[in-house]
Order: sequence, then structure tokens, then C-alpha cells
Amino acid sequence: MFTSSYVTDSQTQFNESQKKLSEIWEASQKKLSESQKKLILTFTETFSGGTTPVSASESLEKAQTLQKELVKSTLTTQEVTLNLAIEAQKLFWDNYFLLTDKAAKEIPKN
Repeated sequence: MFTSSYVTDSQTQFNESQKKLSEIWEASQKKLSESQKKLILTFTETFSGGTTPVSASESLEKAQTLQKELVKSTLTTQEVTLNLAIEAQKLFWDNYFLLTDKAAKEIPKN
């Protein structure tokens, strides 16, 4: 029957999409976490100079290193977010067209 097959196929596609989206989400969270860890490590290294006097050039270098890591981390976050949004849209449209194609093939011809 057309209706039960369509519902079953829709549910299967939905489950597969959810699984793939979950995998993409986990990978993006791992990448984001690694980026943030690197930023925190750089931040702590920048300020862990102890009580030793630091030259102006060394201080500037540490500040610039921290700024670079902050920018990298921010860009990584944006990249991960955009990739996740794009992958979600791809999954949605791929599943939509797959299901509509199947539904069109199952409609009885007069």
C-alpha cells in the first residue's frame, strides 16, 4: 500500500538523517573543543611568566600569539557552525527529494 510504504520509508530516512546529523555534530564539537583547548593553553602560557621581568618585545609577542589563537578559535567556531548548518540542509533536501521520488513512483497510474 502506498501510504504505509511512504510512512515507513519516511521514518527510515528520518532515522538515517538523525544518525548522520548526530555524527556530524559530534565531529564538530570535537573540533571546536580542540580549538578551545589550544586557545586556553596559549592564554595560560602567555600569563605564566612568573615574577621575572618581561621585555616589551616579549610581552608584545605573547599578546600577539594570544590574539592569533583567539582569532583562529573564533574562525574555527564559525566554520564548524556553518558546516553543520550546510550539512543539515543537504540532508533535509536529499531526503526530501528521495522521498518525493519514491512517492511519485508508487502513485498508481490511471
